Parts: sequence; structure tokens; C-alpha cells
Amino acid sequence: MSAKERALRARLAQMVHALPLLRATLNERRLTCGKKGCRCHEGERHQALYVVSVREGKTRQAFVPQEREATVRQWVENFHKVRGLLDELSELFWEQMRRKKP
Repeated sequence: MSAKERALRARLAQMVHALPLLRATLNERRLTCGKKGCRCHEGERHQALYVVSVREGKTRQAFVPQEREATVRQWVENFHKVRGLLDELSELFWEQMRRKKP
């Protein structure tokens, strides 16, 4: 195992075991509420954050309350960092596969 592979695996293991991960994307939306006379009806819509994920071919989404926004953003970012490490590791094996002759 190369030093680069060991380092990637170590970082990956540390992140997977220590960090909360959420496989999703964040979707910021501008919405109009149902209150008459609210500023959103004049064009200044409310900002809302949704977390969106596809599982078994079905899209699911959930509203993220403002007080949980930072936490949920971190969970999603953690997942994307882990995904990036997996991609790097896969690229190492892709290179190894191409170099070796049958």
C-alpha cells in the first residue's frame, strides 16, 4: 500500500467514524406565505432552506429550520468531503489497474 493510499484511507476512516454524514444537497428557495399583507406578496419573498435526497429512485425533501441550518450544512459538507476522498482513492486504483498487465 502506497503512502498516499494509507493517508487517504486514514483520513477516510477518521471522518466516517467521527463525523455525522448526510447524503443530500441543500436547496435555497424563496417562498410566499399565506399571510395577507405580508411583504412576501409584494415581491420580497421569505428565504427557506430544504435538504433534498434521492433514495430508491424517490426524491425526498425536508425543511431545515434556521436554528439547525449550520448543523445540517456541516453534515452535508462532511458527506461531500468523504465522497471526495473515495473518489481520490478510486482514482489511485484506476491508475494501478491501467498500469498492470494481465
